[in-house]
Amino acid sequence: MKFFFLSITLAFFFVSCSNSVQYSEIKESEPEAVEWTWVSYDSDDLQFSGRISFDNGDFALLSWSASAVTIAFVGTALEAKIRTNGSAYLDVFVDGEEDPSSVIESQALEKEEKTPVVPVVAKLPYGKHVVTLYKRSESNMGDLYFYGFRVLGRAEKDLLPAVPKRKIEFVGNSITCGADVLLPDQSVELGNIYESSYYSYAGQTAKILNAEAHNICSGGHGIVLNYDGSTSNLLPVVYNRIGAKWRLNDQWDHSKWHPDIVIVNLGTNDFASGENDSASFVDATVGFVQSIRSYHPKAKIVLLDGPMLVGDYKTKCRRFLNAAKKILEKKGEKNLYRFSLEPRGDSPKGFVAHPNKEQAAEDAKKLSAWIRSEFGWE
Repeated sequence: MKFFFLSITLAFFFVSCSNSVQYSEIKESEPEAVEWTWVSYDSDDLQFSGRISFDNGDFALLSWSASAVTIAFVGTALEAKIRTNGSAYLDVFVDGEEDPSSVIESQALEKEEKTPVVPVVAKLPYGKHVVTLYKRSESNMGDLYFYGFRVLGRAEKDLLPAVPKRKIEFVGNSITCGADVLLPDQSVELGNIYESSYYSYAGQTAKILNAEAHNICSGGHGIVLNYDGSTSNLLPVVYNRIGAKWRLNDQWDHSKWHPDIVIVNLGTNDFASGENDSASFVDATVGFVQSIRSYHPKAKIVLLDGPMLVGDYKTKCRRFLNAAKKILEKKGEKNLYRFSLEPRGDSPKGFVAHPNKEQAAEDAKKLSAWIRSEFGWE
């Protein structure tokens, strides 16, 4: 399928399913008059992935990275009614594609503008198709309000792909979001278009392991200090929300989805901000793990240090995480693990640039291999 880029004044995304169905044109010829049909956001004909909220209006709220909506239909074209409150980029996957065939850029609407219906795919061969909208940009940049699809044809629930049996929740900062992962080189001016949760280590790990993923990640957030040196809206606080910028009383109900594994990437922003107090970092990590455990009693929790810290920062971060693990195990925690993603290069600042697409893919291979070995996942 030919790649195209579309810039519009709203936002939406969607997720690639690795166990895809077989797609083929139906045997009968195309009807003379295929009609447009409406599939509402709350229809059973849709399949969602991620922390999706249906309690904030007449739409489904997709805020976090890697949130997605999938539809199966018999027809030739698909449109979506969507808007955003910021800036967002969405990947479009068609019929089991390994990589997105198109990207939609979305910007906030003016107050007087009505929510538009936006083309997603068009001029497909008449037949069976599965399309996923995948939110590749992070919650910090904007939320997606999804009202529904318009199908030139009819939705077919029975054609939806099977939901993966394994579930992984990734918790972290910009590395988990895939910030700059698509940056061509370090001389290029940074921009949201270069962020992709799909090509982050988290997205690629989920793909390799064929796992449904929730990416609860927000650039610049730490466990004790944020990147800008602030101490408000730290990662343990943001973790409980339906979106990074939502109010404290808009809490996510953790009982709706229980992961098999929770991978928590901690430390990068704390040390980038100059955090060196072991007691506060360790205490905060212990408290956060205990909070996660209260929500997910059976999950395996992995404390991960990412590939950006180098030198003394890397050494201290790992020592602090190991200390937190030891304290938790003394308190009776039995399902806690450690894993490290190795940095590339060195820097006098104590941290290096975000991983690019190829580096994130290597990190995903290493993490996936460890998960398979440690937990017996085939």
